[in-house]
Amino acid sequence: MLLITGADQYVGFSIVSHLARYEHLRPLTRVLCQNKAPCLNFANKGIDVRQVDYSHPNHLSLAMRGVDHIILAVGNEKDRVANAKHLCQIAAQSGVKSIICISHVGAVSGVHESLQHYALIEEEVINSELQWTIIRPDWIQQNFHLWAALVEKHRHLALPMAENTEICPIDISDICNVVEQLVLDPKEKRLVDSLDNDHIDQVYTLTGPAMINGKQLADSLSEATGYDKMVYRHVRPMDLNYYLNELRKDIWFDARLKQERAQLYRDSFDNDSYRSKAFAIPTATQIQTFVDYFDWVTKTASSICVPHAPMITSMPSRSIDDFFKENANSFKPRV
Repeated sequence: MLLITGADQYVGFSIVSHLARYEHLRPLTRVLCQNKAPCLNFANKGIDVRQVDYSHPNHLSLAMRGVDHIILAVGNEKDRVANAKHLCQIAAQSGVKSIICISHVGAVSGVHESLQHYALIEEEVINSELQWTIIRPDWIQQNFHLWAALVEKHRHLALPMAENTEICPIDISDICNVVEQLVLDPKEKRLVDSLDNDHIDQVYTLTGPAMINGKQLADSLSEATGYDKMVYRHVRPMDLNYYLNELRKDIWFDARLKQERAQLYRDSFDNDSYRSKAFAIPTATQIQTFVDYFDWVTKTASSICVPHAPMITSMPSRSIDDFFKENANSFKPRV
């Protein structure tokens, strides 16, 4: 049995959606959530959905019965460190064999509290005495869906980093492909009995195929939308914080989320539709993680390309150009 946490948050939801393409795997998959609404389609398709309180030992003990492998998809709830600690403790007591932690490239930051959350969670995973693998994705390209409302209204891409600062965004489907390679047999796509020895006690950094700076991001967006006056703006962290917090008041963005929710209930899992979703209004923890990430890469230039994803999947990673082209309609300026 495979257990995936955080199925009601974007990364966990995407991993479940990706693996649910394999119908034979659905009865062997159990997912945990705090909000059951985004997971209703999973239940309809034969996946065991458990709404839990992560701080409740009995909830977690029941959820881990018969589980061999856990994918700990770290979410954006305010108590994510405590939740992960409880999960690791109960997993060790429940006979779970292995745990794959979806962490964050910023876990190595020693000064940003929201990024240090990931370091604390990784420490819990490593000390759990289970077989473990840690995956550290860089900036996820699909995060830019949250900027669509800004781009279409004001015709600029605004981030709290200088235009020459470089990052290596990775597509969410490449993260999911890596997870698939770790938990499924490559030939028959069956759940593995145990992690491959090559992946045990390993930390993988997942990045996109190329480094790209702010100006190049705006240029890529301009080419994808056909709007040649698209510009990049270096804004203050407080400006980004304000914009993301105000998204909940944007009627157009709210309408998009409602349309996406309706699509989620009908998803057949055969076209990676999770890649096109803004999914939800960002939480305070998520917003602070974004702000801290950009401050971290600006001050340390720590976002560098690492070939771990294509090394594991034997496939090239998707570029940011591909992402903007595929989602151009969401970013096109309003006429």
